[in-house]
Amino acid sequence: MVNIQSEFISFHNKIKLSDENSELREKRNILLDKLKKNISQDAASYTTFNQGSYAMGTGIKPEDGDFDIDVGLKFDIDHDNYPDPVEVKKWVKNALDGHTKSVKIRRSCVTVTYQKDNDPIYHVDFAVYAANNSDGQMYIAKGKENSQAEYRCWEPSDPQGLLDHVQSLFDDSEDRTQFRRLVRYMKKWKNQHFSNDGNGAPTGIALTALACSYFSPQSSTDFWTKKKTYDDFTALKEFINKVKNAFVYIWDAEDETFYWSITQELPVEPKNNLFEKMTNKQKNNFYNEICKLYAKLIEAEGKDKKSEVCQIMVDIFGTDFPVVVDRSYVGTSESA
Repeated sequence: MVNIQSEFISFHNKIKLSDENSELREKRNILLDKLKKNISQDAASYTTFNQGSYAMGTGIKPEDGDFDIDVGLKFDIDHDNYPDPVEVKKWVKNALDGHTKSVKIRRSCVTVTYQKDNDPIYHVDFAVYAANNSDGQMYIAKGKENSQAEYRCWEPSDPQGLLDHVQSLFDDSEDRTQFRRLVRYMKKWKNQHFSNDGNGAPTGIALTALACSYFSPQSSTDFWTKKKTYDDFTALKEFINKVKNAFVYIWDAEDETFYWSITQELPVEPKNNLFEKMTNKQKNNFYNEICKLYAKLIEAEGKDKKSEVCQIMVDIFGTDFPVVVDRSYVGTSESA
C-alpha cells in the first residue's frame, strides 16, 4: 500500500480543535471571572480545572459550529453534608444567570450557551464536584433543577484520573500524540456515519476508552538515524480490528433476535459501562458500521495508487481528508 501518513497529518491538522483556541479560552475566562465575582457568600470555596476532550487534547471542530469546553469546579465540601446536589449546582447557575440568554442546570453540569442569530456558537459546561469527602473520593453532582429526588445524587468521579491514565499507558510522548490523533479520527468518523439524535452513536468518551483498551502505537525506526516514523493508517486498521473482535453475539429475549453487543468500562471512577445507554439494536448498528469501516481499510490497503487510497479515506472521514492526484496523471492532457 502507498504511504499516506502526510495526508493523515494534514487531515488531523484540519479537524483538530487546538488547545490554543483563543475564543474558547476567552469565553471560559470571562465566565470564571463572573463566577468568582457573583457567587453567593454562602457557597463553599472552590478550585477550577479543564476537563474533557479540551484538556485531553482530543477535541475536533464541531460539525454544527457549536464549540464547547468543559470546566470542572471542585468545591471544598463533603457531599454527605449536601444531600441535594442541585443545591450546590445552583451556586453556579445563580452566579452566571443573565450572562447569556441560556444558563441551564443539566443532569451532569451547568451549561452556559452563547448564541448568534439564535443559533448556538459556543457553550461552556461547568461540572460541579464535592472534593473534600471523608472517603477521599471525589463526587460529581447529578440532577436537574426540576428532577425528582431519586434523580438527584452524588456519583463517584475521577475526571483528572483519565488524563493520568492515558499518560501512564505510553512512556513515549509521541506514542501519546498518535493516540490522540486516532481518537480524533474516530470522532470524525462517528460524525460522518451516525446521527447526533438520541443515544444511537457512541460517545466521545466511549471512543476514547476503547482507544485506551485497544490502541497500539504503530511506527518504524530507522536503523541508522534512529528516527521514528509513525503509521496512522496501520494504527487505525489494527485498532478497528480489535474493536470489531470485542463485540459478542447475544440473545435479546424481548426482541427475540440475536444482536452484536459490546461493553467498555471507563478506566477510572465511576468505572461504568460506557455503552449502557445504547440499546442492543443501536450497539448492533455500531458493530455494522465498524465492520464497514474495517472493510474500507482493507480495500484501501490493496490499492497501489495514492489517489484511490485517499478517495476511500474521503468515503470514511468526509471531504476534510485531502484528495491527491497521482504524479503519473499530471500533464497527461498536454502530452496527448
